[in-house]
Amino acid sequence: MNLKSLKFKIPIFFTLYLLIMILISAALIINSVQKNALEEKLSKNADIAELMSKKIEIYLDMAMVDIVTSANLISANEKTEDNMYYEINRLFYNYSNFGLVLFTNTDGRMVYSNPYNPVAINERTYNDRDYFQHIMEFQEPYISQLYVSRVLGRPHFVVAAPVYDEGDLIGLLAGAIPLKSVKEVVQSSDVKFNGGIWVIDRNGSLIVNPYEELDDLIISTFENNPVEMDGKTSDIYSVISDNIRTNLTMNRDNKTYYLAINSVEGSSMTVIVEQEETVLLNEAYEIVNDLKYISFIIIALGVIIGFIISLGVTKPIERLVSMVRDWSAGDNKFGDLSIIREDEIGELANTFRDMTTSLDIKVEELKKSVERENRIQQYLNNILMSVGSGIVVIDSNDHIVIFNKAAETITGFGSNTMIGNRFTFLSESIHFDLSKLLMDLKRLDNDIIEKEGIILNKENRSIPCRILCSKVKNSNGKEVGFVYLFINLEVLKKMEEELKREDRLSIVGEFSSSIIHDIGNPLAGLSNLLELYKSITTSEEEKREILALIEEEINELNQIVLEFLNFAKSEDREDINVDVCQIISEAVSILRAEMINRDVKIHINFEKDTMYASVDRRNFKQAMINIIKNSVQAIQDSGHIFIDIKETDDKIRIVIKDTGIGIKDDELKNIFEPFYTTKKDGTGLGLSTAYKTIRDNDGRLEVLSKYREGTEFIITIPNRRSN
Repeated sequence: MNLKSLKFKIPIFFTLYLLIMILISAALIINSVQKNALEEKLSKNADIAELMSKKIEIYLDMAMVDIVTSANLISANEKTEDNMYYEINRLFYNYSNFGLVLFTNTDGRMVYSNPYNPVAINERTYNDRDYFQHIMEFQEPYISQLYVSRVLGRPHFVVAAPVYDEGDLIGLLAGAIPLKSVKEVVQSSDVKFNGGIWVIDRNGSLIVNPYEELDDLIISTFENNPVEMDGKTSDIYSVISDNIRTNLTMNRDNKTYYLAINSVEGSSMTVIVEQEETVLLNEAYEIVNDLKYISFIIIALGVIIGFIISLGVTKPIERLVSMVRDWSAGDNKFGDLSIIREDEIGELANTFRDMTTSLDIKVEELKKSVERENRIQQYLNNILMSVGSGIVVIDSNDHIVIFNKAAETITGFGSNTMIGNRFTFLSESIHFDLSKLLMDLKRLDNDIIEKEGIILNKENRSIPCRILCSKVKNSNGKEVGFVYLFINLEVLKKMEEELKREDRLSIVGEFSSSIIHDIGNPLAGLSNLLELYKSITTSEEEKREILALIEEEINELNQIVLEFLNFAKSEDREDINVDVCQIISEAVSILRAEMINRDVKIHINFEKDTMYASVDRRNFKQAMINIIKNSVQAIQDSGHIFIDIKETDDKIRIVIKDTGIGIKDDELKNIFEPFYTTKKDGTGLGLSTAYKTIRDNDGRLEVLSKYREGTEFIITIPNRRSN
């Protein structure tokens, strides 16, 4: 047999490949199962530690509720000896949490206790106890560390709460919880666990020992053995002092133990769940052994099946290889190919047959595609260079790589001067800080940022521009450069002024039609009066009356003309430096009565006490009144309005947000149109007037709304000041 033949190589290769893959898969599965089994056990131990911590925490909370309730009752009642004894005895006999209940005054002396101990009351003080010191300083309930009771002579910890007399601290009420109560809480759980559960305080004092009963007269301590946590060596006391939940390992008596540690919230206690390594891993070892046998069986079956399958593949592939060789020599025999199979081999044969007939066509199409791509690339380059806005592209090294013709026109500098230089060279040339715009883009983590400003071109001519800065990212989302877009606003500014004049002329035209109609009636009356005055039948007295009527009509005409002239003439805006915060406050004060009637609560947040802008004070104030009033009227029963004002380098941003009915999507686009309103008694002029006022002050008014959820108005105005 030819060892280089596919008849030999494919079966051997396929069999070896399958064997290796099965061995690797089996090893990975076994390792994964072993690791996961260990992690599952450790996770279960951590859950048990958390469960025990929660049970102890609930038990302590119940005890704290009992103590706080009794302390509040004592504080509320007369501080007689009978009342004190009654409440202490009631707490001691009716609640099983406490082995001792006591009252201590602010001097640290015990005044009452049950069980009663005259020595503890008459001869001892408790100023050294942490619960006494905590309540005297902070006047709040507290759970102490473990102590040996001076009344009972046994270890316990104390739950204490402050007691007041007409608001003055007069002492504390405390309940002592014995260690056996905590152990009963731990043992009351029905969790099946083959290990030990310890409870200690932050000083290492033992509260629960899972293996033996603690001495009822002294405080025992937990062994402070070295432990390993996240590859670092420490000791138990250091770990529990951090009040964290963690897993670690510890050696004791030449055995390795896995420990799960969880602190009890609100106290100095910590729960330690420990399990010996061999016990922990027994179940994992059993699973691993079972998987080993299964893996051996799968490997044997895989070798046999792989050999059979590879033999079925060899023969048709050999024939295909022979035909491909003939085809490469110019003899295309794929038209006579007769491999009839419905599997991948049959699909491969059909593919080769189709490929031979269409290869020439594909090659020709590929040539045309390359030519088309070249044309498209050239077309895109032409568009980039011909676009009306200036485009400047910088690479990751801050060098200019694209500088189109519009950028040359706006700045007056040629692309041959700018390309290859750092973008700071352009910034200095046009006297505009492009670096700050780039830093703001990175700081705000936006994809695009814009700013209006004035640049100086090469001829030192000032050109108003809107400059946008955006990120250039590759297919992986990584930043590879930045794009500056320069939009020349010279024509736009002129168009805005022209539109304002046209708006006013349009309104004047409409008003003129009304004025002509109003003037017509007085003129007709004057004509009739003059005819009557000329009549020879009119007496002198009647002529005097006619002259009086003519004078009255002339005065009326004069008034109409004066009103028209006052409306038609251009208003001279009186822009002054005004405090925007004060304007908002005045607008809110004007609408305060309507807010009270509608049960609307206003929330105002000023980033600074004063923020100034150069605007027409009267018109801008009326615009704010209109917007806030719209928010008030949008709230039907009761609700809230939030006003937030912030100042950036060049703008003041005012956000007015309400919890009203909101605006439907089909109505939102029309709210700034004159005379458009959804209210029965509305004029449709409030928001349109506000929109025009803000626009005339070079500002911007936007609205965001969701029906039945509320509306948000966003006003931005330049914070420039007039000189």
